[in-house]
Amino acid sequence: MARRNLSTIPAGIAWGTSVLFSPFLVPIATAAGVVYKHAAPHNALRWLAIVVLFVTVLPALSIAVMVRFSKVSDLHLPNREERFLPLCCTLISMIVGTVLLHRLGAAREIVWAGIAYITNSVIFSAITPVWKISFHSSVATGCVTVLVILVNPHFGWLFLLVPLISWARVYRKRHTLLQTVVGAVLAVSNTVIVLYIVRLGSQG
Repeated sequence: MARRNLSTIPAGIAWGTSVLFSPFLVPIATAAGVVYKHAAPHNALRWLAIVVLFVTVLPALSIAVMVRFSKVSDLHLPNREERFLPLCCTLISMIVGTVLLHRLGAAREIVWAGIAYITNSVIFSAITPVWKISFHSSVATGCVTVLVILVNPHFGWLFLLVPLISWARVYRKRHTLLQTVVGAVLAVSNTVIVLYIVRLGSQG
């Protein structure tokens, strides 16, 4: 019995880590940092509300509707074959949200973060039909990269959380170690390149 109880401790940590660093939640914290740094105080809540709506609320609702009508089997989308349609809906929602931020005059850094997130989503959505790359590790790593570049380099210590997230996904048998590592590496590379390009374009 003692052995069984001990075995639930890592399982609980892995589950909690997966929930806390959900791809739907991490971008909110990142957006809050970017908004706090670059937005005028009287507009901050408006921009953050738009991010929450289009990055988290609408995509989550679309998945819930798909579960209700048996288009996907689970809210967590454990099956790679079921991920394409939810990813497309999420991508469309993020594009609309980012365009809206731009049209309403949000700080360019907030829009840049949206562009980086969209780019990563396009690339990982293209990979997913053939390989179940980890969105948990990629989203977390990409968001930390955004914080480091657009907010403060001191946020680099958050990269130390990436091994924990990868371990949690592997422990729960959602991904292989390679899928989490490749997701993290690609997310950093994509985000750095996109933010470099958009910054360069804004100076031209």
